[in-house]
Amino acid sequence: MRHVNDAGDGQAPDDLDVSANPNRRTAVLGAAALGAAALTPTAFQVTSAAAADPPSADTASSGTFNSAGRIDVHQHANPPASRQWLIDHGLLPPSGGPPWAQWDLASTLQIMDQTGVAAAVLSGPVPAEFLSGLTADLIREMTRIGNDGLAEVVRSQPKRFGFFAYLPLTQVDIALEAAAYALDTLKADGVSVNMHAAGLYLGDPSFDPVLAELNRRKAVVFTHPFNLAGCGGTPVAEFLVDFLADTTRAAVKMVLAGTLTRFPDIRWILPHGGGFFPYMAGRLQLGTYLGAGVDEATAVRALKRFYYDTAMPTSPHATPSLLAAAGADRILYGSDWPAATADGARLNARAIDTDPFLDAATRRRVNRENAQRLLPALARRMG
Repeated sequence: MRHVNDAGDGQAPDDLDVSANPNRRTAVLGAAALGAAALTPTAFQVTSAAAADPPSADTASSGTFNSAGRIDVHQHANPPASRQWLIDHGLLPPSGGPPWAQWDLASTLQIMDQTGVAAAVLSGPVPAEFLSGLTADLIREMTRIGNDGLAEVVRSQPKRFGFFAYLPLTQVDIALEAAAYALDTLKADGVSVNMHAAGLYLGDPSFDPVLAELNRRKAVVFTHPFNLAGCGGTPVAEFLVDFLADTTRAAVKMVLAGTLTRFPDIRWILPHGGGFFPYMAGRLQLGTYLGAGVDEATAVRALKRFYYDTAMPTSPHATPSLLAAAGADRILYGSDWPAATADGARLNARAIDTDPFLDAATRRRVNRENAQRLLPALARRMG
């Protein structure tokens, strides 16, 4: 039987509009359906994931809660009220749609138990491109309904979930309102923002009022990519390259703009292993000879300012470079469920459990200890 959130055959409907300038009705569905297709694991990966050993002794056992299990900082959720709002406003179809749009609590708890995840931090980032047809009032309404829905999941399962509240950077005033409401009233564990909005990347001074407030609060900020700003269709699925390049652009922009220095108390999480940033940061030094780089010390400091999640999944091809660049204390477990589907979530868990470059102590840090330090309120709820 197909899992409720599996991507099926990974094909987008024939009538989807996936142009560079999506309209409101097809924007979310079209781009996300392509992402789901790209995320569908290969036959070899599915076999490997299905054959994975049961969760090890230091992870959650199936069907029970164990505070020693993994903490997943990269899970998406679309609770019922949020899904209905997107349907009512033409951003999702009445039924079906991409994997993340079919989120439900029971399936989420099931895959968490299967992969040894004790607790997960939910987020529901909406790419800024999809907001272009909405008024400010509708963006405010969408943001409130989405964040309220995530908070309700946490209230219903406080040991199993936390959440990062969505902030719409295209509307600075609304983002500030949402941050105050989410962090003060809903007790969010942090916030979630896009890498770019209105064609501008994190690090652009137009976002400084939001970052200044988040810095004042010493907030955890989870970032999420989309297609490269200003780029049209590509010959490969966006997830394979563009998402990683989008993350890298944002990280480099923040380094060059001095964002990390001006807002030193924000704790940033870069998803998908940081895109390409940990592996090309040395190139920033070459830029100094061309008037667009930073010195070596600045580049090294920047690498260690970010946290990086493992929703790539990690692999022996990348782990040594990530460990050398960021250090074992800056890597967090991430699954990208349900966008990555059940097979993808199992593959991410298997990758951590079998990576030859992770010793037992480092694996414990990645699986939970780093997240416990970064997210103390969640750690306390877990007991």
